[in-house]
Amino acid sequence: MEKNTSTATLASHAGAGTSYFNPRRLGHVNLWVEDIHASERFYNEVCGLNVEFTEPDLIATFLGTGHTPHDLGMMQTTKGVDRYGRNGLLQLPGTIGLKPGLNHLAWELENEADLVRAWRAMKQDGVEMDMTVDHQVAHSVYMFDPDGNYNEFYCDTVKDWRSVLTGPMELLTSHWDPESAEPFTEGRYDTDPTIRYVESAPIHPQRITHAVLETGNLEAMTDFYTRIAGLTIVRRTNDTVYLRPALENYGHALVLVKAEAPSFHHASFELASQQALEAAMASLQEKGQRIAMDIDLPWKRSFMLEDVDGLHTEWYVSRPAPIELADRGAVPLAASV
Repeated sequence: MEKNTSTATLASHAGAGTSYFNPRRLGHVNLWVEDIHASERFYNEVCGLNVEFTEPDLIATFLGTGHTPHDLGMMQTTKGVDRYGRNGLLQLPGTIGLKPGLNHLAWELENEADLVRAWRAMKQDGVEMDMTVDHQVAHSVYMFDPDGNYNEFYCDTVKDWRSVLTGPMELLTSHWDPESAEPFTEGRYDTDPTIRYVESAPIHPQRITHAVLETGNLEAMTDFYTRIAGLTIVRRTNDTVYLRPALENYGHALVLVKAEAPSFHHASFELASQQALEAAMASLQEKGQRIAMDIDLPWKRSFMLEDVDGLHTEWYVSRPAPIELADRGAVPLAASV
């Protein structure tokens, strides 16, 4: 997944004030990991995310809290070997996923009609897409941002996803033709999910809310995530852009941070309260789990963990004070947003 989309190309698509997609929320973040079993243990036993289902043939694990089929997905690095989905679909070419890091960000849409409408408009306008797939519980369109980060735009196709996904699964993914049937217009996401987490784990996460990307190309990335992805700018400085989805109970879904080189910085998971956060930190320390960063700012209380591959996640609660990044003290910019 090494492809980039040029600023000039993006600027020529989608009329002023319009976008192709209109995501409800960041549905999940998917990572490349070196050892799927070690990473699964960390995110399950330490971070408290339930293992919802696995795809052994794909060497993939999917964990979550119940809001969606998964808040966090992970696939073992390809090590140069192709992996195939159903019906011969080349799902993971051996040329990608050679080291741990971000696999993709996944954006949940309202329904299939919205997804197909966006796909048709991009096809007509010549916007480059990578592939369209059927995950059995979701239909998806994949494409790259200007830094080469992979993005999935999807709609749920099965509301009761736990009736389909449980435990080790046969290969799930095959090709999807967006014009094969009339797209449905109802939302098939769970409107009243039961939140579950691992009680015995130090952390009791509620949901994934946002991700942070560092970029040396802030303008082009902002253009992509507004004009193509359909996120809305809610805060902007010379070095940061905060973007929100359609759902009002998500303050932002993505933060772009100016840096010398592009990088996935972290994904952020919300906790129930500051009391729950402090209890999680105390439990982690009791169990000898290193906390990579302890962040105490007027607008949030959080801590960062480093997983077995050195990838970071943030576990946080918001505070009512306005965000004033100039007052962050010694906290690095990407960790303070």
